[in-house]
Amino acid sequence: MRIPIICIVSLLLSSAANSATISFDCKFTVEATPKGLTKQASPLEVRFVSDTDNAKAYLMGNNGSSEVQAIPNSSGISFVEVTGSGNVMVTSITKSGKAVHSRNSILSETLIPSQYYGNCVIR
Repeated sequence: MRIPIICIVSLLLSSAANSATISFDCKFTVEATPKGLTKQASPLEVRFVSDTDNAKAYLMGNNGSSEVQAIPNSSGISFVEVTGSGNVMVTSITKSGKAVHSRNSILSETLIPSQYYGNCVIR
């Protein structure tokens, strides 16, 4: 199933279709929490790399990388990460680069939701 996903990603992002990797460098400047909207003093930065040769996708961070699931559709792509503690993070990116990053976390039976809005540069 991963081979077709990577093929679709390559077609979806035709400028990078001949590359072995496609990167999505994202900056999120607005955060939504149960307390309301907040403009970030320093943006949340997230980078995804899709390795088309090996049919895998990764979230690149300060503490290394983790494998994520890439889910393309006709208008963009979403990346789904399930953390070691079972929390779910989803980042959806349109073909034009608009993006939303959602964190759905539970800690000590407390919901800790947050959502970030921004843009990604697709390379």
